Formats: sequence, structure tokens, C-alpha cells
Amino acid sequence: MNQSRKPHQLEANTIGLLGAVTMGVVMLSPAMSLYGVFGPTFLAAGKAAPLAFIWALAATLPTAISYVLLAREHPLSGSAASWIGLTVPRPIANWCGWMVFMYYFTNFIIQPVTLGVFAGDFANAVGITPGLFSYGFGIALCCAWPAWIVYRGISVSAKGALGFLVFESAVVLVLCLSVIAMASRNGTALDLEGFSLTASINGAPGILRAMIFGMLAFCGFDVISTLAEETKMAHRLIPKATLLALLVYALIITFGVWSLSFGGDQNSLRAVAESGRMPISEIADRVWGKGSLLVSLTAVSAALGLAIATSIGASRVLFSLGRENNAPPALARLHPRFGVPWSALNLIFGVGLVAAFLSGLLIGPYTSYVWWATTSTFFAMLTYMMVHFANLVLNRAKARQSFLGWLGYFVVPVFGLSCNAYLLVRSFFLELWSQDWASGKSVVVFDVTCALAIAGIIGWLQCQKRWQKTTHLAPNPALPEQF
Repeated sequence: MNQSRKPHQLEANTIGLLGAVTMGVVMLSPAMSLYGVFGPTFLAAGKAAPLAFIWALAATLPTAISYVLLAREHPLSGSAASWIGLTVPRPIANWCGWMVFMYYFTNFIIQPVTLGVFAGDFANAVGITPGLFSYGFGIALCCAWPAWIVYRGISVSAKGALGFLVFESAVVLVLCLSVIAMASRNGTALDLEGFSLTASINGAPGILRAMIFGMLAFCGFDVISTLAEETKMAHRLIPKATLLALLVYALIITFGVWSLSFGGDQNSLRAVAESGRMPISEIADRVWGKGSLLVSLTAVSAALGLAIATSIGASRVLFSLGRENNAPPALARLHPRFGVPWSALNLIFGVGLVAAFLSGLLIGPYTSYVWWATTSTFFAMLTYMMVHFANLVLNRAKARQSFLGWLGYFVVPVFGLSCNAYLLVRSFFLELWSQDWASGKSVVVFDVTCALAIAGIIGWLQCQKRWQKTTHLAPNPALPEQF
């Protein structure tokens, strides 16, 4: 083991600004977000879809500011899980920590499922009937390749993620420029109408519906905060990297949505989206023909990069829970050579692989992708609400000291809490509960059941600990000290 590192302490001063920003942008995933959200936002707002992303950015900034303020004063790898632990009783903090873990872990499961879906598309393209084998191959690849990178340390992980990011961003940029060039050749006037409310086919309500997808697309920048103990001068670098990643991503995704809006007739693209196909694929076919296969390749690249970022975020949170005795202490073990939480990573990649395979086997690959993507919404919004709550509580004294303090430590978290609560109720409980069981109601039941089950286990352990104290029995070594 590196003698400069204490037991249960991650390798410090390993990653710089570029690596931290890279991890944030990879987690946001410009290509995957653009491919996934262009259709729904275009259906809701038409050519005004770019404006919806501007509004979504404005609604996301309060959450980013709360992360920045907390990371500046409390740079901890547990991120939201550690911050909330400073504000509430330990049993509640333990439950919150597991909710944060579930946020990153469910995001991780999405990636092998995604690669399994695209493996079927590739098999079909070469004349092979897609099935269980192609799906399983994609899942295995998405777990094995990122694991080989992540287990070798945070520095190698950042470089690997950067490679995937450069490839997908380059293809997205070329596609957008190709769409613009094609539109110009066809006599379509390029304008900024998409940034005007009058361009929305459904007016302000359409913008608000599209804004929900935009806010979901901005989820992920927070993974940077889990790198706090491995970065140089974390109290300065983490806040800077958080804002830079969000800005870079916002520029890419807004430009991409604006460009793609010129990729075809508005009514025809709406017809494509309403038929269940992805408008991005239709646009790529028109512009590149057979070269549209690159779109699938960038989706594969994005899934691999996301698997790196999400496994890092989940493992750091799980490592912190184990280190603080809010989870089995074995999860805080570090690899003697690479200094990564290898026990936590073993759990994440092992359980993630099984969950991805079983869900695809039970409900089908694509439905499984939609299911896990919507599942993560619940835990993401809970995590963001915790961060705002921690900002309010930990900095309540500073909020009374100046006008800027009042804005940053009171107005920002209150506004952020309101936005996240609205998104949680609107996009999770109302929208999903109105859908069928397989893709809607089952997601709500699963997430709520997980939250209640974890709360029940923590409550039971708490009662066990209290019973031991009142009966003067020797403490059970299997129970975490916090209880």
C-alpha cells in the first residue's frame, strides 16, 4: 500500500481540473442526452426546444450553486451523503446516504442495458437476428471494459472517459454541422427563432413540458463532487470544475438541439417521434445515409464513458458509507496498489451486470432501458433536494450576514428545492403513475419500495441497538456503531 495514504483514505492530489471537468461532462453525456431528449422536447415545444434547455439550465443552476457552496467548504467523497450527515440524526443520514448511492447505481445499470440494446441493432445490421446472446454480449462488454479502466485508478479512469468523450463529441459536432450545411443547400433560412417563446407549437405549456426533459438531461454534473478527496486543492477545484462542466455541456446540448431542429420538416419529425422512432436516427439517415451507423457507435461510446463515471460516483459514495460505518466496513477497503474502493466496485459491477441481464430478460431490452432511466429520476431528485436542505442548514448563519449570503444560502436552496420537488412530482409520480404497469407504475412501486425497505432496515437496526443498551447486553459487532 502507498505509505502516503492512510487506511480508508483515497489517493489525494491525483486528478486535476481537466480530469474533473471530463468526468462531469461524461456523466452528462452530450451524445446520449441529445439522442434521447431531442424527440420528446421537439414534440412538446417544436422549434422552441432550444429555449426549453435555456430555461432548464436556469432551473438547474441553483442546484449547481448549492453543490459548489457545499463542496467549497466540505470537500468529501461522499458528496450529498456526507453533507446531509452533518445536518440530521445519524439514522436519517444513513437512509439519505443510501438514496444517494441508489441514484448513481441505477444510473450505472442503464449503461450495460443501453449497450445491450445497441448490440442488437449492430447484429441486425449485419444480418444476424438479435436476441439474448447479442444483448448479453453488450452487457458483458459494458461491464468488462469500464471495469478494466476503473479498477486501475482515478487517473486512468479520467483518461479513458476523456477518450470516449472526445469521440462522441466529435461525431455529434460533425452531425450538427452537416445538418446546418444541408439546410443551407436546401434553402432553409437559419435563424434564432428557436430561442423565442413564439416558436413553441404549444406556447408556454409546451416549453414547460419540454423543460422537464431538459432538467433531466442536466442531471449528472454532481458526480464531480465525489472526486473531492482525490483532486488537487479540492475546495477550489471542485466548485470550478462543476460550473465549467455544466457550462460546456449546456453549450453543446443547446447548439445540438438548435441544429437538429433544421434537420427536417417539423411535421415529419413529429410524425417520426410519434411513431416511436428516434428523430435523431431519421435525421442522420437523411444527412449521412449509411454513415448514420456512427450515431450508434457514439451511443456505444457514451454508454462506456457513462459506465466509468457512474461506477466511480457509486463506489465513492458506498466507500464513504462503509468508512462511516453506515454500511458494511468491508466496502471501505481500498486496493493495495491502485487505491480504489475495490470491494465497492466489485458489488457495483457484479450486481449491475445481473440486474441489467435479468431486467432485459423479463421485460425486453428497450423497455428495460426506459425502465431504468425513469427509475433513476426518483433518486436523483431526492439527492438534489438533500443538497439544498444541507445548504440551508449548514449555512443558515451566513444567510443572515449579507445580501449575497441571503441569495446563496437561502434564496438559491429554497428555489432549487421547489424546482426539484416539482420535477419529482410531475415527472415521476404523476406522469409514470398514469402509464401502464410495465413502464410506469412498476417504476414508482419499485423506487418507493426500495426507499421504504431501506428505512425499515435502518429502523430495525436502530431498535436492536437500543434494546441492547437497555438490557445491558454486549453490543452486536454486526451492527454499525452509528446505531
